[in-house]
Amino acid sequence: MKVMVTVVPLAGHVGPVSGLVAELVGRGHDVRVYTGSRYRQRFTDLGATVVTWSAARDFDEDDLGAAFPLARRPGPLRGLMLVWHGFIGTAPDQVRDLSQELDREPVDVLVADPMSFGGVLTAELRGLPWATLNVLPFNQIGDSAPEAFHVKPARGALGRRRDRLLWLAYRAMTAPFHWAYNRARSEVGLPRDRRPYGTALLSDWLVLATGCPGLDGPWLRLPDHTHFVGRLDIAGAGLPAADPVVVAGVDPASRPLVVVTQGTIDVEPADLIRPALQGLADLDVDVLVTSGRRGVVDVGVPPPANTRVVDLVDFRAVLPRTSVLVTNGGWGGVLAGLGAGVPLVLAARGAADKEYIAARVARAGAGIDLRGGRPRPAAVAEAVREVLTDPAYAAHARQIKSELDRLSGARGAADLVERLAETRAPVGRPGDAKPHSATSGDDPG
Repeated sequence: MKVMVTVVPLAGHVGPVSGLVAELVGRGHDVRVYTGSRYRQRFTDLGATVVTWSAARDFDEDDLGAAFPLARRPGPLRGLMLVWHGFIGTAPDQVRDLSQELDREPVDVLVADPMSFGGVLTAELRGLPWATLNVLPFNQIGDSAPEAFHVKPARGALGRRRDRLLWLAYRAMTAPFHWAYNRARSEVGLPRDRRPYGTALLSDWLVLATGCPGLDGPWLRLPDHTHFVGRLDIAGAGLPAADPVVVAGVDPASRPLVVVTQGTIDVEPADLIRPALQGLADLDVDVLVTSGRRGVVDVGVPPPANTRVVDLVDFRAVLPRTSVLVTNGGWGGVLAGLGAGVPLVLAARGAADKEYIAARVARAGAGIDLRGGRPRPAAVAEAVREVLTDPAYAAHARQIKSELDRLSGARGAADLVERLAETRAPVGRPGDAKPHSATSGDDPG
């Protein structure tokens, strides 16, 4: 089987994609990965052939402002500009890169990260069977209101009317991005897509969903070709396999270990790291902070006596001995924590998906949502103290861990990709197969 995998050059997207790539290569498949030059060696080391962004403007997530000046300053604007310029704006040139490569050597199937707009458009242009590897939670699909509004499920005629109004509001809020997306479609010769912004990024052939049903509302009725695969372990990351005893200089058996992370994009220490350091300084805990930037351990303030700051760390080595994970709500970090049965304290800021994630974790009982990305130090301390003293949080986190463990991970995801390539038909759940529908005509909103 010949596979083209497309992924934007961001660590949070590359991580789970690398797990699937490693599994496919291990099965003897011919795998090509289209991504930024920063991750060439990462995928080459896994045995894949790498095609880097060429016509498309490449960028480095550690210096987004060099490629996209409006993304230079941290905060919500950075994420918006990354989507506008880095994902949508580069899509036509991504299509040019991919078309040149696929003209040289066709593939049987394409797998796209949902923010890989170029991969999505290329699959549609060529009529290729393709799968979405959804490295984000579902927050824009289903029969309920758009999740960005955080409303309870509709009940009766009034509830359905409310949802229709919220979908209209969602369309208004996302209109600039919808316009930019349709401009990119026009540039590559595709018709206008009338569906709500974002829904077209999920394949109607196969969706590989990271996470588990327990982290989504029971009312979220997903398409039949959506398959939850749990966690996809990161492959080839080259991260230090640091043990808390070495990194924090303590024995986690004697005092609880609290890990603090802001992920790898929104890494301004003033948002979460500094409030967490201040709030946790006087608690009877040990604190391990990761800056999210290779080689960077300066977070702007001296760490308290109970804290160690590192740049990056392999969560697989640290989290099994962690009592609480304090995070900004990035999906990869949340799944890593819950996958280890660790309860969370979440301070989500800026990106709508992070707010959605924080609300979902709190609703599942596996953590506390601080409802903001720059919390007061006292709020961090109070939340960590509550999670440590109330065993219900850890119990719910372990329940989600069990659910994630029961899912198939990269092995099951690779099975589904193989089935898609073999059948060239939508891959439904058992007993749910339905005819393939058009990719750009229907309007669920």
